[in-house]
Amino acid sequence: MDKLTTVDPQVLLHRVADLLHLPLWHEAKALAQRAEIKTHPLWTAAPLDAREQPLLLIGGLCSTAQLLAPLHDLMVKLNFRCRLAPTRLGLGCGEDIVQRSEDALERLVEAAGQPAIIIGHSRGGQIGRVLAARRPDLTRGLITLGSPLTRLLGVNPWLFAQLSVIAMAGSLRVPGLLSASCGWGSCCARLRTDLTGTFPVHVPFTSIYSRSDRIVDWRTCLDPAARHREVDSAHGALTWSPRSLVALVDELTDMLPQRNEQALIAS
Repeated sequence: MDKLTTVDPQVLLHRVADLLHLPLWHEAKALAQRAEIKTHPLWTAAPLDAREQPLLLIGGLCSTAQLLAPLHDLMVKLNFRCRLAPTRLGLGCGEDIVQRSEDALERLVEAAGQPAIIIGHSRGGQIGRVLAARRPDLTRGLITLGSPLTRLLGVNPWLFAQLSVIAMAGSLRVPGLLSASCGWGSCCARLRTDLTGTFPVHVPFTSIYSRSDRIVDWRTCLDPAARHREVDSAHGALTWSPRSLVALVDELTDMLPQRNEQALIAS
């Protein structure tokens, strides 16, 4: 009994969450790491100058500008011309999000005078994959972060249940929400085809994933058309953990028109 009373309640909760594979608790623990990137050499000693290379950042489900701020701010610090795609929380019809993202990509490329790099997290990576396949003329490269690419709904059963509720509401014509048709009907039939279809061989494509991801099945991140890069990270933390961002910046360096020769060393 004495041993049980000395166990830290937080440690006990963590162990129970790990045992039960509770995805949201795992993600909540990772939130505490969001500030770490601002003390990392990526932030304090920027390893490259992107020279205003245009970059479109596409968030995933329930993604907000605040959640994407660490990644967005790092891209700006590295001198990318970074824009957020207008996903509207990423809860709507996938084809509609693709169309709005394509409009944003066209404007960005026209303003910059050169093709853009696309970075997509989770569902945003699915959108980015479809967008790059359709518009290789506007795309310098694509990097996805924890994105289910080989299966539209390659997610944790808990999230699948939540998506099913959202789809039911959307099917009842609640505005701004995806519907059952997005998964099986006609509205997103082209998206589903393009998600797993051929990819332009001349467009660099990297899928960054984590086996520790409890939201997305990491196996669905292994798109045959992509270069695969594994990191150790929670799902949401792929947009802010130093390990993930070191890998991301390393891949970005290779995609720039004039490759920066300074090596990146993961810590």
